[in-house]
Amino acid sequence: MNKTIIILLTIAISGCSAFPLDLSFLTPATPGPTDTLQPTVTLFPSPTATRDLFAVNTQGPTDVPPTLEPGVIPTRTPTLTKTPRPTITLETLDPSLYTPSPNIFQFVQRSTNQLVWGYNCDGDRSIMITATVTPVRRLKYVLLFIRLQDKYSGRGTEWGAGAIMKDNDQGKYFYKLELDQINDHEKYQDAWLQYQLVASTVGLTVLGRSVVDRTSVSLTNCSALYP
Repeated sequence: MNKTIIILLTIAISGCSAFPLDLSFLTPATPGPTDTLQPTVTLFPSPTATRDLFAVNTQGPTDVPPTLEPGVIPTRTPTLTKTPRPTITLETLDPSLYTPSPNIFQFVQRSTNQLVWGYNCDGDRSIMITATVTPVRRLKYVLLFIRLQDKYSGRGTEWGAGAIMKDNDQGKYFYKLELDQINDHEKYQDAWLQYQLVASTVGLTVLGRSVVDRTSVSLTNCSALYP
């Protein structure tokens, strides 16, 4: 039986030798090369290019602050502004200082607007008062009356002095008032020197008065003038 099968196989093989046989199926298939997928590179923006949608556009400081040493706390120096003291409102003058009369005093002038007292500053210690007077009947004297009034408190001295002014016989009268002739001037740091001229007869009957000068001349201590 076995011999029969072998004979048949031999015949079959020899008979079919004229036909090419494809025996490749008996050889294990070798897989061919395949396309290998390369990883795809995805580009992302760098972190510095990312915009903060909630950022507020603000202009940077133009002034660069000075470099401070470690532990030093910067301080701001306040700007001090000197506030001037308000002066008082002058009181109404005594009506007796206005005597109805002809216009006797044509022109009154002074040599300075500032007197000073003290020992540590320069300044005028005297004032010359000059007046041009219209000659009138019975005119004998022109008297100079003065007083002090503090610029801030309102306190003051009484009218005084009544110094007789000199004349040149040509209608000009003048008087040089020295600092030591002004009573109680040491009690006033900053005051007005107020003055008035009075024309009178030989018996001191008033013929006319000049307008009271109330705020043209100051008398000031050196400490208040140059603090």
